[in-house]
Amino acid sequence: MFCVSLAKTKINQVCEQIEKFSEITDLFEIRVDSLENPSKDEILKVFFYPFRFIFTLRTYREGGKAQVSPQSYADWILWALQQPFYLVDVEWRYLKKYYKLFDLTNSFYDKILVSYHNFNRTPEKGYLKRMLCEMGDKGVIKAKIVTMAKVFEDSLRLLDLIRFAKELGIELITFGMGDAGSLSRVLCLLAGSPFTYVAPSKEETVAPGQIDLLTAKTIYSNLLDHLPKPS
Repeated sequence: MFCVSLAKTKINQVCEQIEKFSEITDLFEIRVDSLENPSKDEILKVFFYPFRFIFTLRTYREGGKAQVSPQSYADWILWALQQPFYLVDVEWRYLKKYYKLFDLTNSFYDKILVSYHNFNRTPEKGYLKRMLCEMGDKGVIKAKIVTMAKVFEDSLRLLDLIRFAKELGIELITFGMGDAGSLSRVLCLLAGSPFTYVAPSKEETVAPGQIDLLTAKTIYSNLLDHLPKPS
């Protein structure tokens, strides 16, 4: 339910954080783009732990640190898909433009999380719905849409996409960035997202408005306490 984003520079630091939070969650995002000179053998050390891991090589254009060629990006993705990662994040702009380069088979789609980020604004609902339809046409069954929320209504527009995506057969994680989007990072769980992304601490956020794990759990518990109890 809560995926902790681990954006350390060394894999041993990543492992230390896995151990630290393993009693609270079993889902971790490994931000490979944050590692210094990432080594595939080193990355595989995380599988010493019996938890679920998301492989993310976030490019500079989408808020990460990786500056790689399309071929290098595809090579990393295809390697990760062969490993026991729970999910492999694939940026939508790459998948759409270089679809043939990835040489994907249907057997991979259950572990691909196609992601779209917009750090400037939240597009209109029609644009986002068309994007989801296009993803569905490409066989996508798990997606992540995260955009900058200037006002709280932007977050509501994103949360409203979850039900639409479900009608297309897509499991969607979506919330807003920035101060106006912070609460939607927890509300998306109540709206139907399978999990949300949180930071290890308030000092280790990887995106604007990201909440730390303990704060997110507290907000979520408080929201549940105020929901009507089933009769």
